Amino acid sequence: MKKSIIVVAAVVATCLLTWSLVRSDNHKSAEEQVDNSQIIIAEYKWGGELHQISLAELEAAIAELPTYRQRNYATKAGKAEYLEDYIDERLKLLQATDAGFDKLLEHLQKLDDYTHQLMVEKLTEAEVDAKATYTDDDLMAFYDEHKSEYIEEAKVRATCITLDDEDLANETLDQIKAGTDIVEMAKKLFEEKKLANGPGSASEEDPGNTFFFGKSAPQSWSEFIEEVFEMEIGDMTDSVFETDVNDTTYYLIFRKEEHQPERQKEFEEVKSDIERKVQREKKRARILEWVEEISLVAKLKTYPENIPALVQPETAEEKSDTSEE
Repeated sequence: MKKSIIVVAAVVATCLLTWSLVRSDNHKSAEEQVDNSQIIIAEYKWGGELHQISLAELEAAIAELPTYRQRNYATKAGKAEYLEDYIDERLKLLQATDAGFDKLLEHLQKLDDYTHQLMVEKLTEAEVDAKATYTDDDLMAFYDEHKSEYIEEAKVRATCITLDDEDLANETLDQIKAGTDIVEMAKKLFEEKKLANGPGSASEEDPGNTFFFGKSAPQSWSEFIEEVFEMEIGDMTDSVFETDVNDTTYYLIFRKEEHQPERQKEFEEVKSDIERKVQREKKRARILEWVEEISLVAKLKTYPENIPALVQPETAEEKSDTSEE
């Protein structure tokens, strides 16, 4: 008897679970089958005619917005906010139509111009963009022909202390010569807010580090740049280096840390830049070819000689001569 009760209970539990799953599936299916075009979220009358806005229409309008704007209207509150703007535009358009602005000649001409522009753009996509193709061989050929444009200039790096006080600069150099490392001295002067605005003062995390620079660096510091390039790695200025920049005299102490020689950039490093240039060249060539094709189809003839020359107005002197005659 006890065993029978257990079996019956198990069967009932199984039936209830199955019914629960069926109801859940049916509920989910019903939600998926909701037709948003039947959900009316606004209505208004204009000229005696009823207008309705459905959820589907609003969502379609939002979908036409740029992606970054669509995110602003993804929630219920966001959709309600956009609905107000959407209704405003609809009502303004209806009022403009009633005022006859949809039939203004200047507007129609602009519409024609815009339509023609879109037509030409579409045709250009088909005749130029789709046909101006290139291969990896084209890219490599361009690279080989323009290798001189892809050379990375030589660069150097130094530790530099830039000051605008000559006495402080001499004291600093004496301390470095006495054994204080230039890097530690640069950090100390930075903490004391005594570094001037110049080489080695750009980084709060690494005072004194000029980082790598080439001869194309700002030419206001050209004397310093040339001096560092002439030095050997590890060499330091024996005396305070004085230079004038924008009517201000600066006092520099520096040590050359690294030197990277000029090098040829590899193809893969510059491939994206080459692709842009080759694509531009191919499009230009295809445009010229296309213009020639349609000119031949149209059997084009031009008569520039029939354009009248611009008549220059008489000067005051010429008018005076004419009146005297």
